[in-house]
Amino acid sequence: MAEIQDASLPDTQTTEDGRLFEKEFDIVLGGEKKDHPCYIGGFKVGSGTLFYLCSPIDETIRYGSFQEPEKGTMKAAVDAAEKAAKEWAKVPPEKRASYFQFYLNGLKARRMHYAAVVSIASGMVREDALNEVDSLISALESMIAEAPGLKVKGGGVWAVISQHNSPLASPVAYAVGAMIAGNAVVMNPSNLCPLTIFDFYTTIEKFGLPGGVLNLVVDRNEDESTQELANDMRLRGVAASGSGKRMEDMMFLQVDDELRFVNNLKGMSPAIVYRPGDIKAAARAIIESAFSYSGQRIHSCSKVIVTMDEQQKLVDNLSEIMKDLKVGDPIYDTTFTGPVIGKDAAEQFEETYLANAGFVISKAPKCRDSDQPNYVSPIIVTGLDEENELGYMDSGLPILDIKVVANLDEAFEELSNTECGMSAGIFSKDAKAISRFREEADVPVTYVNESSRRLSPVVGLDLKAF
Repeated sequence: MAEIQDASLPDTQTTEDGRLFEKEFDIVLGGEKKDHPCYIGGFKVGSGTLFYLCSPIDETIRYGSFQEPEKGTMKAAVDAAEKAAKEWAKVPPEKRASYFQFYLNGLKARRMHYAAVVSIASGMVREDALNEVDSLISALESMIAEAPGLKVKGGGVWAVISQHNSPLASPVAYAVGAMIAGNAVVMNPSNLCPLTIFDFYTTIEKFGLPGGVLNLVVDRNEDESTQELANDMRLRGVAASGSGKRMEDMMFLQVDDELRFVNNLKGMSPAIVYRPGDIKAAARAIIESAFSYSGQRIHSCSKVIVTMDEQQKLVDNLSEIMKDLKVGDPIYDTTFTGPVIGKDAAEQFEETYLANAGFVISKAPKCRDSDQPNYVSPIIVTGLDEENELGYMDSGLPILDIKVVANLDEAFEELSNTECGMSAGIFSKDAKAISRFREEADVPVTYVNESSRRLSPVVGLDLKAF
């Protein structure tokens, strides 16, 4: 586990895992820079119009070019998937699952390599990138084991639409789940972080997956093409994963009663602090929950609800930890968190910070590894006005709101009025409070007296859902 390190420490690898990670990182960077077309019906589809993507770690790291799809490309992708699904559904479930066993074997054998790919694409530090890989391994193992007894009938088309919040585990797990269940898939990853999905596609293609069962389209101007895909009435289902405008737009799908929807959208993942057994440990877990991957994970906590009795001690401990929080190049194992996903996110953070400067009670030190704008310093705010969006809407940025309430009843009322998303937590030694939390927290996943950092981004995966 990457610890929260003293910011004065030199930038270096201090562990053998760190050295292995750096080696794989360099291998990926030294590899051939590819042109990534769209993949439809087993064929490469290009337009001749290219756009280039850089790693959020450093804008000089250009890891490939992408073909901007022409109008009608999404329709063609659904056409191909619809055609392939009919034959794919006739393949026995265990045979369908066998294609992904090869990929699973590769993930296990080359964990550090795949973590390096995740890091370069998203800016995650090693610990968070490995969590992506390990979460996917666990999900694939479960689905492949379940396949022989599968009774659900496939033959439809699923769209998997994802953002950078989980660049590998969540979108690939849902795509594989849909395919094992006998459906064809159109993947539409974020145009800021598609590298991991293209790596998945090209790997699966080598194992002989029939053309059209998996299709892949990424678009520089993604809003229009994503809506075209999501609103295609031929879809059997949509799996949406992440945060941001594209995910919010999923609420306005033109759906009928037959459309299935897998919701893995990021919320505030709030935590209650009430009579904790160890306030220092709670503070450290909260910082990890809030600021690992710069507050961008599916389970990143952006709101803490604390009673008045614990407020001052909690704030004091959080502020003390923040002094030594190291924002820097994710290749180093002394780095706690790296950059936000891109310049737009960095600009949004800066605007939000300036607009709420009067409420900021703690700010992490400035990144010393880079002067690029993607490296922002996480902040903690408190005392927000009731109408301030940071108090009830997740920003997807490294901003933590401390909401002070009078007592435990008010804490649970505040929790019920918060857009939690996939998870919520509590830090307490009070058994009754913990029991009540488990009963009242309306979320798929809860965490108690621990960081949300280790929670899997793959939530509620069930082959029967497809």
